Order: sequence, then C-alpha cells, then structure tokens
Amino acid sequence: MSDVWSVSEPLTWSEICRRFPDQWIALVALDWADDRDEPFRTALIAGCGSRREALAQARPLRRLFDPIGPFFTGDPPAALPALPPIVYVS
Repeated sequence: MSDVWSVSEPLTWSEICRRFPDQWIALVALDWADDRDEPFRTALIAGCGSRREALAQARPLRRLFDPIGPFFTGDPPAALPALPPIVYVS
C-alpha cells in the first residue's frame, strides 16, 4: 500500500469484504441502515491494511469526516471453549 490513499466510491459491506479480505479498513461517510441485517448500506474506504495502517491513512480526513471507524473484514476470532465447572472436594 502506498503512502497516498484516495477515498473509495461508496461500497456495501459485502463488496468491501470481497475487495479487502481479512484486513482492517477505516470507513468514513457511513450510510447507516436501521432496518437491515447489514450494519450500514454503504461506506467509503479511507484506509486499509493493519489496524494502525488503516487509521494512519485515514488521519488526513479527520477534518472532513467524523467519525472514522476501524472495521475488520475477516472472521471474528474463535471463542474460547467454556471452562468446566469447579468442583470442591473436602
């Protein structure tokens, strides 16, 4: 990824995940959806890469867009297995 980043066209979450698999992305101008399964209708990508890289690329846009949100396009980490109950024996 170069140091120069331009904001993308409006993309849906599905399109974002296809274009940037398993990456952190910084999103701006989110068009929130209240009545859908998706968290938002469309958003603009202002940065991508590691979480730090994505936010650094988006930093120059802070004056234009508030807020800037980091999102991860991959699967959430697997949950840890539940611990067995503790049995006290006297």
